[in-house]
This record gives sequence, structure tokens and C-alpha cells, in this order.
Amino acid sequence: MLVYKNTFDNIKTSNYDFPVEDQFYASENEAIVADGVTRDPIGISNLSTCSQSEFVKKYPRPSGAELAAKEICDTFSSTAGTLKNRLIKCNDSVKKLNNIYIPNCDYLENDYFSAVAACVSIEGNILAYAYICDCGVIIYDNSGNIKFQTEDDKQLYSDPFINKIGIPWYLPEARVIVRRDYRNNLNNIQNGTCVSYGAITGEDSAINFIKSGQIELSDGDIVLVYSDGFTEFLGDNEFISQIINFDKNKFENYIEMKSQSDYEKYGKEKTLVLFKI
Repeated sequence: MLVYKNTFDNIKTSNYDFPVEDQFYASENEAIVADGVTRDPIGISNLSTCSQSEFVKKYPRPSGAELAAKEICDTFSSTAGTLKNRLIKCNDSVKKLNNIYIPNCDYLENDYFSAVAACVSIEGNILAYAYICDCGVIIYDNSGNIKFQTEDDKQLYSDPFINKIGIPWYLPEARVIVRRDYRNNLNNIQNGTCVSYGAITGEDSAINFIKSGQIELSDGDIVLVYSDGFTEFLGDNEFISQIINFDKNKFENYIEMKSQSDYEKYGKEKTLVLFKI
């Protein structure tokens, strides 16, 4: 049932000693993918003045994003219960981590350690899923048609308003606004809708942004659990053909080729766990 699991490096940092901030755990019938939220570099608040090499040099080590993602996968793998309750326990574990490392959150260099995540559990022909933010779950039938896909809540609800803030991301005030007002904030209501996104930060409010459900599976279905680095691949006909006719070497060569072809769409760090029913 479990066919493949792997994290692919960000091609811009693969030659550096850079933290791996995607993490995963997978067994024969369940999996979680956690994507640590990128940290600010140490001592640099205006990111427009920071070159790629300086960003890497000043990036925190250990990375709070990597620590949070690892903590989530470790907690998930060692707990039982519904998937939503297991993610709630993951949030509790990240809270303990932040109590140690981030006693005073400033939403910048000392922002909460955090990650987003998606998980599945397969029992017979029933797939249970839970997720927060832009990690996701997608199911294809044996012909490659999409039967189900989780929503990217940040893209759907938050980004249209974040894009109107009018302050570039490289300035610290923009990052404070997004992390303080748009993350795990149920009171951010615009046009009658909450436009915040969720992340596992250890805050109690994060629990409200965990979504879960169940889907009935059929023979031949393909289930993917992925981090957002794979989002642009999911509708690509060649990608779908690759997972239907899965061959590890051909698949990894295909991913490498796509990653090199367009960094912004395909080249960032990304994780995939693949099941076939």
C-alpha cells in the first residue's frame, strides 16, 4: 500500500549546510507530512539587504522550523486517536518547544517555531485525513482523475487580503502584520469571513484551523500526502502519468528535471508520500 516517501531539497540551498524543514513519518497505512515555516535570518530585519549567501549564513541553526516539523512527526507517530486529536497533541508538543525557545514572541527573529501539516490513515476502503493550511492530501482514481483534494486555506482565504497590505514582505512590519493578524486569528473577519490561516504554533487558537474528514476509496486509487512544494505538480499530466506508472528512478529524474526548469514553481523543498490502494 505504501509505495514511496521522500523529501526533495530546495535546489537553491542543496549545496549548503541548510536545515531540512520538511519532515515526514509514514507506515503501511498512515502518514504525516510537516512543513516547517521559514524563519527570519539572525540580525537582519530588512530582507531586501540580504543576499542568498548571507541569508543562508545568518539562518538560525538549529532551525525552529525544522525542530517544530520533527516534533510534529514524532508526536504523531507515537500517539493514537482521531487524526484531528493527534494534530492537537502535536500542537501541544510545539507549545512545549516554544516555551523553551521563544518565551517572548516578536513575530520576527523570535517568532514562534511552527509548521503546517497534513496526515492520513487508511483502514480498509476508508481514508481519514486531517490538515492545516497548505500541506495537503489528494486522491486520484486509476485513470488519473482527481477524486478529492484538500483546500489550500491560505491561498483561498488569506492571500487575497495579505496581498493588499501594501507593504513588501522584505520589510519587518509586513511580516509582523501577517504573522500576528493573519495566523491563527479567528477575529480577523473581513467581508463576513475569517481570512486567517492556520499553523501549528502551540497557540490554542491553532486548533480551530485543523480540518478533517473521511473519503471512501476504490481499488486502484492513488493517495498522496504532500507539502506545498508539490502543489504545482499535481495537475501536470506527466506527473500524473508518473505516479500511475510509478518507477522510482524515472520519477526522481522527472522531479529533478522539473525542479531545474522553473525554480519558483517546482524547485523549492517538497515532500511526498504515495499510497496505492
